[in-house]
Parts: sequence; structure tokens; C-alpha cells
Amino acid sequence: MHKAVLPILVVIMLNASWGLAGESRVDFFEKRIRPVLDQRCYDCHSARSEEVQGGLRLDRREEILRGGDHGPAVVPGNPQASLLVQAIRHLDPDHLAMPPDAEKLPTAVIDDFERWIVLGLPFPDPASGPQGEPLIAPDRMHDARLGHWAFQPIKSPPLPHVARWSWPQNGVDYFVLASLEDAQLDPSQDATRRVLIRRAYYNLHGLPPLPQDVAAFVNDQRPTAFARLVDRLLASPRYGERWGRHWLDVARYSDSKGYVDAGEERYPFAYTYRDYVVRAWNEDLPFDRFVLEQLAADQLPQVPSKSAPTASSAGLAGLGFLTVGSRYNLFPHEIIDDRIDVVTRGLMGLTVTCARCHDHKYDSISAADYYALYGVFASSREPSPDQYPLLSSQDGKRHETDELRQQLTDQAKEYHELRKQLHEQIQHEMRAWVADYLRYIVQLMPEHRTQSQPGLRIARNGELIRDVSAYARGAVNRWRRFIRQRGSDDPVFGAWNRLVEVPKESIADQAAVVLNALAAAQNLNPLVRDAFYASPPKNMVDVATLYGSLLEQTELWWTDARKQVPPRVTFADTAREELRQVLYSAESPATMSLDESEDYYHLNESTKVRTKFKEIEQVFLNASNLAPRAMIVMDRPEPIEPRIFVRGNAERLGLPVPRRMPKLLAHVWHAPFPDSTSGRLELAQAIVKSTNPLTARVLANRVWGWHFDRSLVATPSDFGKRSVPPTHPDLLDYLASQFRGRGWSLKNLHRTILLSRSWQQASRDRRGPRETDPENLLLWRMNRQ
Repeated sequence: MHKAVLPILVVIMLNASWGLAGESRVDFFEKRIRPVLDQRCYDCHSARSEEVQGGLRLDRREEILRGGDHGPAVVPGNPQASLLVQAIRHLDPDHLAMPPDAEKLPTAVIDDFERWIVLGLPFPDPASGPQGEPLIAPDRMHDARLGHWAFQPIKSPPLPHVARWSWPQNGVDYFVLASLEDAQLDPSQDATRRVLIRRAYYNLHGLPPLPQDVAAFVNDQRPTAFARLVDRLLASPRYGERWGRHWLDVARYSDSKGYVDAGEERYPFAYTYRDYVVRAWNEDLPFDRFVLEQLAADQLPQVPSKSAPTASSAGLAGLGFLTVGSRYNLFPHEIIDDRIDVVTRGLMGLTVTCARCHDHKYDSISAADYYALYGVFASSREPSPDQYPLLSSQDGKRHETDELRQQLTDQAKEYHELRKQLHEQIQHEMRAWVADYLRYIVQLMPEHRTQSQPGLRIARNGELIRDVSAYARGAVNRWRRFIRQRGSDDPVFGAWNRLVEVPKESIADQAAVVLNALAAAQNLNPLVRDAFYASPPKNMVDVATLYGSLLEQTELWWTDARKQVPPRVTFADTAREELRQVLYSAESPATMSLDESEDYYHLNESTKVRTKFKEIEQVFLNASNLAPRAMIVMDRPEPIEPRIFVRGNAERLGLPVPRRMPKLLAHVWHAPFPDSTSGRLELAQAIVKSTNPLTARVLANRVWGWHFDRSLVATPSDFGKRSVPPTHPDLLDYLASQFRGRGWSLKNLHRTILLSRSWQQASRDRRGPRETDPENLLLWRMNRQ
């Protein structure tokens, strides 16, 4: 046999023997290996782990080959010589067994790992998946922008040459006619005047014209008669009511929240957003301003409008774009996902929410892009209804009764007092039960744990005080990050940070050595020193118990000190004050804002808060004389720095990402959003920026579709790679450039479309064109509606 044939034959035989027929090596890794690594290994052996165990990372091929404390983890092609296989087969359970303190992986899974190694360790590079950046290669981003029509800059195309030069009435007609002539088709004859006025009324108002209006138009022979009719219809309040409805569908507007357990199902003030949209369309509010107000009106100077000649808070009602969606039983991750979706699909035609659990399957949108936007909306909060700002009203300010205001004050007071009480209670628990959290941290460390990881249930005197499993991971992570940040020379936690690097079996011998070194450097709190000498630890669980007992005792001391007259402000004793600062300083894990504490409510507490919130809303809903208010959002005092949720699981945190635009649009807005704000205003500014090719195209396409009953791009909310290209790409750019160049005026866009001869064609069917273009994609007639 020829030598050149041997490698090919070996590959074929390997594929057949390992069950890879029809399956690539990368597919084998993605389907059989990565899910196991992600679910069983990455919490301890990846970039998302706060402490990479044994120095071994398994989230990149080069890290696997480099190995950890025991040397390279894998020898490609040789599973028997690979430490990874020895570990997962539990060949030496006392020293090297993975997963630790858990049942061995199923035999079929172990066999898959051996096959993976025989195949040469295929591992996509750069690493893909939601464990961290870079998730999508920069050259892929660049190629996506260069290759896909939707990401090209909007151009102002020249009008094409047409043979029937007398037919077009405006620029739209040139592009439509050019496509028809290329297909050797002719446009239809003009609609009759009676049909034209009915079409215009139904299109712009959703209502038929009165008989006298039809007669007047039919008898009006002036060349400008139809243009005057269009202007009159656009100037009518009925226009905003009809076309505002189109936008409310994009904004997923509803008067109710959907299912919410222990909460009010209706919005008291959803109508203020509806009225805002109607007013904005009637007043021809520039669409870029419309976008800015809907995402960040609270951060904009309020400007006068036609209905409010002096500056007012009317624009704040635009924030209903974010707040009138479904509430998904008040699950915050679902609410934020809904807001990301309405902003990205509604305004830019990008299906970003497809990247919630993994990189987008088709478009160059990564999980990091999704969570960058997640951080924007997680850094924003809604106030309680009693804090909604009053809006000016066209019919003057409505007068609310004293009884209504008193009822609102009483209900709001109960709501805010409950939140304040829970805020104080949660901070107290973070201090008073710190020993439980510290022991839990140790049990998270495979190299130090003394038992299989238990659930965290806090009890006192045998009675379950609070089942904290719902927020345990967050509370534990706060303490774990705090301890690590204190470093190995910290007077309080220096001993912890040094001993955690010592092997489990050596802690009993090394504890005194560590304490003496810190004491010699005068970096040891005397109370910590005395606790260690009084009860020398044998393992890290003992260390956690020592620290926990000491800090819990400090909390008791401080509780007594505050009862003194006058109450103490600090401890006079320096050692005690140093421990008190661990519990009460601004950097302490137990110190959190009122808004932050909401993330740590137990289910019963969350239900109580929802019920009080509902009672405030019901005061408004049951009132007969009510002033309108805006359903706003506002920035949190401290923005959230988002972390990737691995496979969309909020319990499994990956790498942090900055709040920013998706990298696909980095050329529009390349910098991360400011640290001091949520980034909603910057996001809105990036969406309407002139270098963003999506926003004007998406809106022009939507408006065309609402007029013709078929969009130029058949998927108006998806301009990604799976979308069908526009039937008339130059026409779409022509409309988008005209729309943006004329002050983002929607009424001008309507005039451009309605005054075209294309829109004014008859809708009668014709056999010849139907055989050539049965779907009327080339617009040889008007679509029947």
C-alpha cells in the first residue's frame, strides 16, 4: 500500500472505531466532552473559578497540556499515560481522584474522554462557550461586518436608469421600476381615486373616509390633491392613534403583567406610555429623540413639546418602553432578558437574547455581549409606584383628594418600612452567622473540604431560623471575595490566606509557623493570635470556626456597646475595632445598600414585599380621580459589574465583562460604558449614532411593511445572517438615508412612500406577472390588505 494512503486510512479507521462517522472531531468535543467539563470540572478548574484548584485549568487546550501541580494533564494520543484519565478512573483515590468526594464518572463518559485524547485533544481555539472572553474571534467579527448586508454603512444610492422614465413620481418608483424592468415586468395601472382615498384613510387612520370626503377628493382635480390629503391625514390625531399602535406592538405593550404570584396583575399607569407614543407620533418627535427618551429619559434634559410648550416631565413616560413588558412572576433575570430583547430586536433587528446561554449559533454575538447588556439593565431599578413622577396633562392637572393621598402615604410607608427592616435583618445575618458562611467556603474547596458539600441551612438551638439556600451562594461569594482581597499580610485574614495555600495534612504543623511569621512582622491582630493559640486548628474547617466564633463574638460585643448611654461609635480597644471594621466598614461583605439586599430575600420575604407593593398599586387602580404618572426606571447608586452566567445559570458565574455595546458594533461605540452610570444613555446614543447601520434600516423596513403589508426584509425583527436579504436593497438604503437625513422624521417617511406611484398602484391581479412573481416581491401591483 502506498505510504500516502496510510494516514487517511488510520483516520477513517479511528473515526469508525470511535463512533465518529458523520461527526467531526470538534462536534465530538462539543457534544460529549465540553458539557461534562462545564458541569463537573469548570467550577474548580477554569477561569471562572475564583481559586483554580491544583493549578490546573481545563478550559483551554494549551492549559490542559501545560497541566498543574502534578504535571501535564494529557498526553495527546495516549490515554493510559494521561493523568486526567488516571484521575477520572480513580486509579489512586487517596491522592488523585476527580471529581473529588463524588461518585466516579459513568464508564461511557470516561470512554469518551479516552477517545478525545486518542483523537489528539481537539479543542476549538480560541475557546468558545460562555466561560469567558474572547468568545468570538475578532477576525470573525470583522468578517461579519464586511460580509453581511445589514452591517454595511447606509449609502445614498443614485437613482437607477429606467426605460419608462415618465412613470416614476419620486425616488421610490425608480428602484421599484428598475427591478420590474430587469424581470421584464410592467407595473400596474394607477388605482382609482375612490380606491386611493379609502386606502389612505385605512392605512393612516385605520378608519374609512366619510362619503362626503370621498366625493370631495374624487372631484378635486388639482395635481396636489393627494399630497394635500396625505398631509391632512398626518395632521389628524387619528394618525397617532393608528400608527402608535404599530409601535406598541414592537414595544410588546400590555396593560397587565402576565402571571405574578402574590402581586398585582395590572399596571396602574401603563396608559401613560401608550399616550406618550400616540403624542410622539402625532407631533412627529424625531425618532432618535424617541429612542433616547424610551431608554434614558431620566438622564435627559426635558424639552418643550407641542402639547407642553414649557419644559415638562412628559418625556419620562417614554420609559414605559422598558417597563410595560411581562413580569415573568417577577423573576429579575427574565425581566432583564425581555428588556434586552425589546431593545435589540425592536430597534436594531439583532437577536441578542439567543446568546443568553451560549454564543449565538449564527450571528457574531457572544454570551459576553449578552451579559454586557445584562449589566446595563441590572444596573437600573424601578422605584415603587408612590415614587413615580407626575406628568403634565393636556387637559390640565387633575386634583387628587386628600383621602387618596393619605391612603397612598400609609401604604407606601408600610412598604418602605418592610424593605428597611429586611435590609437591616439581612445585614445582621451576614454578621451574626458568619461562622456558617466561612465553614461553607471551606467545603467549597476540594483540597480542604472534610465532607461532601452540604446545603447551607442556618439554625439556632436546633430550630431552623432561615433557609438561606436561595441566596447562600451570593452571600458566601461576598465573604470569599472579601477575604481574598485582604491578602496574606492582613492583620485579621492574613493567617487564613496563608493557611489556605498549605496542604490539608500540613495545617496542624504549619499553623504556628504562619502565626509566628505574622506576629514577627507585626501584622497579626492580638485577638486572632490568642484564638489560634487557645485552639490550634487541625484543618481549614477549624480555621473557619475560629474566625467565625471571633467575629460572631465581636457582633455580640458591638450589640451591647450600642446599648450604652451614650451609644458607642467605635471600640476603644484597637484589636476589637479592627474586627468590628470587618463587619461594619463600607467594604464589609455584610454592608450593602437597600437595593442590593433585595437579591437576598427569602421566598417568604419576597412574597411579603410583593404584597405591600401590590397594595400601593391597588390604591391607584381603585382611585377615581388620579393624576397620570410615568412608569420610570432609574440608575442604581452603584452600577452592577456583570459576570457571564455559564449556560445561562445565574448560580454559575463566569468571567466578568464590562457594560458595553456588542462587539459586532464596536466600531459604533467601542468604549465600555461609564463606571458611574448604568450605561442606558450611552446605549441609546449608540443605537441612534450615524455610524450604526441598523437602526434607520430597521425602522424604514418596518414602516414600509406597515404600508405595503410586506417588508422589504421579510424578517423585520431579525437582520442577522439567517434573515432573507432585502428584495430591493438599494431602495431600503434610499429610504433609510432619506429618513435619517431629514431629521429622523416619520411623517416625511410616510410622505415619501405614499406619494410614490408604487404605493398608488391598483391591486388587481394579472396572470402574466403572477406566473413570474407569484409573491409580488417585485411590487408589480399593490398588495391587497
